[in-house]
Amino acid sequence: MRQAEVKAKPKRSRVDLYATILEVVRRYPEGGRITRVSYGVGVPVDRLKVMVDALSANGLVRRMAVDEEEGGDEGSTYCYGVTPRGLEFLDTYWKMKGFLEVFGEEDTY
Repeated sequence: MRQAEVKAKPKRSRVDLYATILEVVRRYPEGGRITRVSYGVGVPVDRLKVMVDALSANGLVRRMAVDEEEGGDEGSTYCYGVTPRGLEFLDTYWKMKGFLEVFGEEDTY
């Protein structure tokens, strides 16, 4: 197959990225660290931090300080968890995505 025939993945919308972040964070009930979430979402840590901060500011994600057991100089790191409002967002997101797919407009929002 020639390189020109390979289709690129469509760019994810901001809402799709937020939903993906929430889905990945939801996998870790005790809280997911930013690096692990970054791998799950497929976004570099520096860009992910900005998006997680926005989700946190809107009450969809909670940030929890976790003391390092190794006694490193950094003091504490953070884990992220989904709030009830974040779960409500995901429920609404999946319902709307389903409705839009029925009308053949899944990528226009």
